[in-house]
Amino acid sequence: MKRINLLYIAAIPLAFFLYQMNLQLSQSSAFFYGFAENKETELSHDKSVLIHKILVTPGQEVVKGQLLMEVRQSTMDFKLDNVNHDLERLTLLAQQQKQDFRDRIQQLQTKRKSRVAEIEVEIRNLESTIQFNKDLYKDLKSIAPQSEANQETPSTLRLKALKESMALVTEPIDVELAQLETALAMIKTPSQVQERKLKGEREFLQQEQEKLSVLAPSDGIIGNVLCKEGENISAFSTLINFYERNPTLVKGFVHESLILKVKAGDSLLVSSSLHPEHHIQGTVIGLGTRIVEIPERLRKIPDFKTYGREVLISIPAKNSLLQKEKVMLNSLDHKTSNAFVFSFFNSTDQNNNVTKSNKLSSFR
Repeated sequence: MKRINLLYIAAIPLAFFLYQMNLQLSQSSAFFYGFAENKETELSHDKSVLIHKILVTPGQEVVKGQLLMEVRQSTMDFKLDNVNHDLERLTLLAQQQKQDFRDRIQQLQTKRKSRVAEIEVEIRNLESTIQFNKDLYKDLKSIAPQSEANQETPSTLRLKALKESMALVTEPIDVELAQLETALAMIKTPSQVQERKLKGEREFLQQEQEKLSVLAPSDGIIGNVLCKEGENISAFSTLINFYERNPTLVKGFVHESLILKVKAGDSLLVSSSLHPEHHIQGTVIGLGTRIVEIPERLRKIPDFKTYGREVLISIPAKNSLLQKEKVMLNSLDHKTSNAFVFSFFNSTDQNNNVTKSNKLSSFR
């Protein structure tokens, strides 16, 4: 009889604390449990690609923007090859045209020098002949012609004609040389315009090709790599499973009696059940459309089946929570709520200790 009375006495404080906890929570706001989840992202492409190089392995930690995989697209590679070919062809064509004009200019310059040299040699010979005749006339004054200074000889006339022919020979060549120099300068202008256009197109294609590379969307961990190098992958097929390093979602279950107190967009305090001092603020982003059984791990009293509504809460990526870690969710002031929860668990532990000690004393 004494043992039964002690059990009743130990059960009364427990029932009282349960009643007080339910009363305070129902009067103030919703309090429920959940667990943290890492966000999984499936990385893929909207076009068919060829896997060129894989740079990561499953389980590897990566940072935001890190190159995970290099891929290629046959159509883009074909366009890029064509542009590079056109650039090379344009360069060779411009070089060939320039070389042709330079050769023509060099030929004309050589021809001009040759013709000028021929006329100069003939002029020098005539001048030597004329000078020789003058010297001869000085020695033979008795046969010198009268008014020699004003009289033109065939040699002087020939000399005058040669000097005039010098201009007639060089002038057409000089005109043609000027035209060739102008044409040579004009070759650079259209080729440079086309070259800039092709280089701009090549740069655009290279940028588009770089966009094909698979980059880490944020700091996280590589899951499964679902392809291999050299493999052709169809559009929208998953290439890599990517996980964020820290949980960014919390899945909770609010009791069916409190579902009206949790709405989309509400701010909730998310606290670790193991380390309540670690807490962050989350936002409700989703609500279930039906009542389901709350998992045993997330029940306030694990031994009693309870039902509620699923709630999804978004939390900042910078947190100290672990994957699947149990958390407490409430919209109360965190000091009041935590203090109440702590007092409940402390009281429960004390009652358990009292019950154990009473049982031992009764046994003795």
